[in-house]
Amino acid sequence: MKFINTFFLSAFVLCAFYYACILMMIETPVPAEYWVFEMITVKKELVKQNTGKRKIIIAGGSSTLFSIDAEYASVQLGMPVINFGLHAGLRLEKILKEVNDVVESGDILVLPLEPSYYDCNSKFSLWQINNIVGWDHDAWKEMSNLEKLDFVSSVSRTLFVQMIIANIQRIGSSTIIDSRLAVLDSTSALEKFRIRRIPVTFRYSAYNLNDHGDMLRTEGSRFGGKDNGFSGPSNVCNKTANQLVDFIDSMKAKGVQVFFANTPYITSGVGMDILRRSESSFLSEFSRVGCFIDKREDLLFDPKYFFDFKLHLNAEGRSVRTELLIQAIRKNILSGVCGH
Repeated sequence: MKFINTFFLSAFVLCAFYYACILMMIETPVPAEYWVFEMITVKKELVKQNTGKRKIIIAGGSSTLFSIDAEYASVQLGMPVINFGLHAGLRLEKILKEVNDVVESGDILVLPLEPSYYDCNSKFSLWQINNIVGWDHDAWKEMSNLEKLDFVSSVSRTLFVQMIIANIQRIGSSTIIDSRLAVLDSTSALEKFRIRRIPVTFRYSAYNLNDHGDMLRTEGSRFGGKDNGFSGPSNVCNKTANQLVDFIDSMKAKGVQVFFANTPYITSGVGMDILRRSESSFLSEFSRVGCFIDKREDLLFDPKYFFDFKLHLNAEGRSVRTELLIQAIRKNILSGVCGH
């Protein structure tokens, strides 16, 4: 009996020590996608540069980042259009928070959210955990105590080791660590964006964007996969619906209109009748949340129009999708039809 008590006490102490170490190293420059932080900094600045002007902000994950030509849309619509597409790995509340920081009265906000955002994604993904530890420190500070407990318990042993290594490297003034920490300097990021050169080839970088937030150098098609998920989602998670309703209410209080749009889908063998039934079911549930300005069946693209991932259109596909979006904005937003 004494052995059992000692065993459990030792296990408890060891576990408590492990989580205490994680808490002490929670803001550590571990390997992560720091370019996403730079991109958020840059895109918020691009919106701020149009302060006082009525503008359209198109916000979402990487589907928006790769699928919208905001520069062209600005010319066609006669008002500033900003591509606020970020990364689909980010939590929905993160995207909504960042765009909330910069919208102002009179703005139009269009949300072409990836289908996965309508699910109940309450658990932190490994990608989110790595990036919150590495650079998204505000997300950690804004968590409730219960969320922090869940977050800490989700840190993998691999990440724990990376946290230890990064802290040792930081003490030794590692060049790698210094470069990661430098990314967190927003002033420096904006200056680097200001003096950037037009890219010759594609790379995932905040400095591969134009002045409207569009990703450049996406010619050609590297994507050879398939996706049979264009019939979804058919439902919206109640928690997500409530989150979006609260967000829309807060936007209305600011004088901002909010609309939703679909993301491009890869054509597949799924019949149109299945797609339409799925969309009808989804829109029936979503009607209490907001208005969609387009239809899924209008956004079915051949695989040749995708760049390197099932959510990323190439330059040719982006051109087609942007024309469709401009038509939808004119027909359902600027005309006042959507939502009435």
